[in-house]
Amino acid sequence: MINEEVFTEQAEYLSQDSFEKWSTTLHEEGNIIRKLSQAGAKLITGPRGCGKTTLLLKVNQKLLNDSNSKAIPIYVNYKSSLKLEPLYRNNTNAAHWFNQWLLYKVLFGLYESLENKNFKDFNIKPLKNKSRIQSIIKLLELGNIDEIQTETLTSATLIETIESVVKELNLNRCVLLLDDAGHAFSSEQQQDFFEFFREVKTKIISPKAAVYPGVTNYSSSFHIGHDAEEIDVWLKPTSEGYLEFMHSLLKTRIGENTFNKLLETKNNLNLLCFAAYGIPRSLLNMISKFYKSDISDTNFTIKLSNKEVLRVIKDNFNRTYQIYDSLRIKLPMYEKFIDIGGSIYERFLSINKEFNKGGRPEKQSTIIAIQRPVSSELTKVLGFFQYAGLVSNQGISNRGDKGVYELYELHYSGIIDRNVFFSSRGVNVENYSIAFKNRPNHHYPRYSVSGILSELDVDTTFKLSLPACPNCNTPRISEESKFCSSCGTKLKDASIFESIVKQDITLLPITINRANSIKENSNINCIKDLLMDTDNRQLRMVPQIGPIWANRIKSYAEEFFA
Repeated sequence: MINEEVFTEQAEYLSQDSFEKWSTTLHEEGNIIRKLSQAGAKLITGPRGCGKTTLLLKVNQKLLNDSNSKAIPIYVNYKSSLKLEPLYRNNTNAAHWFNQWLLYKVLFGLYESLENKNFKDFNIKPLKNKSRIQSIIKLLELGNIDEIQTETLTSATLIETIESVVKELNLNRCVLLLDDAGHAFSSEQQQDFFEFFREVKTKIISPKAAVYPGVTNYSSSFHIGHDAEEIDVWLKPTSEGYLEFMHSLLKTRIGENTFNKLLETKNNLNLLCFAAYGIPRSLLNMISKFYKSDISDTNFTIKLSNKEVLRVIKDNFNRTYQIYDSLRIKLPMYEKFIDIGGSIYERFLSINKEFNKGGRPEKQSTIIAIQRPVSSELTKVLGFFQYAGLVSNQGISNRGDKGVYELYELHYSGIIDRNVFFSSRGVNVENYSIAFKNRPNHHYPRYSVSGILSELDVDTTFKLSLPACPNCNTPRISEESKFCSSCGTKLKDASIFESIVKQDITLLPITINRANSIKENSNINCIKDLLMDTDNRQLRMVPQIGPIWANRIKSYAEEFFA
């Protein structure tokens, strides 16, 4: 019998027992966890699914369980921050209420840490009523601010509370572990968050936050390097011990016997590991596709046939690209950037395919080098690619008189799906595995920005999609416009959160047949309907959806707007 949690992709949805049992150690993990456990502000960065939450939870667990530790951790997940985004559209005091939510979430996290440490009887005023704190958080997330009747919680009060706890427990510091901090797609929220981050940083309180490349907006007064050290935690496929780590991850999840049977087709297994591109979530999802029935069953297709492996890799690339494509909903202002980004990415793949033509397995490139200066428009698109995991920044190459180049590696699933290596008719799995293992360090195509955008009219292509005046439909003059230039009507931006939750459930990573079955057998049609189905009662009415799939689909809905 297979444990129903085996293919749970997000660490925060695992039970504590499963999280501890299935934890796998990264090559540089010890150094990262040490930095996150120590004093000082840190930002860990990487695309969705690369393991940021797992690392923060490991730090939280380490500090809670270590009787010799002189630090108390507070883990806070800010994944639901976009729920408060509508306040920025209809409330002049939105920044205040968002700040209250940030503070109360930390206060609630402190409560949980004290309970985990078996220190429950504190006489510090803000800690007297845990249920009231939870109620305030819920009211803020629902936007029911008129029902909140309590004194304002300030950063100073929170700092005083935490430092009092640290002193009473005879500790040295508190480590704030702030997960999904830079994930809210409202730039106002992100900037307000980093002001909060700066405010709560003291000699005793050390904040750490998980952020995302390409989409995180820092406040004007926040400076990486000065206010916080940035740590890239994305395990690159070129890293030492990459395949060993991915193998260990699988062996831990599916058991040694099943894993050993997968090793019988080692080249195909390795190709799946490379196709995951350093994202454990992607590897688990791909391997789950070989379970032909409900995962509580034992009917597992062990043999990784070439045809099936390539189909699953194609699905993985499409799924990764969907994360990028979903930004048109979450960042509507950049819709045209995201549209043209698709053409730019295909051009990257084509450039590498032509470059690799006729090359030996050890001479196949996965990198595109772009000569500086890189235009702000292309930089923005590259940032979106990094957020989705479609590319990873590999640093700088200084060619002297020939120029300085920024290096970007392309997602291996895209390399495989588009048959970028060798330019042969079909993918030779063994040759691809050899090529990925032996990638050359300084062998890649070099292009100028004009060479990449040669067929595009930058002035017309990279335009911001600004909402028109709701009264007379006159286009906005600029992003900063507050009033219509034609009729003088006050301009408002549409709520990103409300736009997202109105989307059809077919946009979730479920099959069309399953989405249609949900619609036909329940009252669920859009993302909001799933979020409102708090006890999964509607989902459980759908044939072939039991508790496992109901929880999985609900997590897909929560991830969609997160």
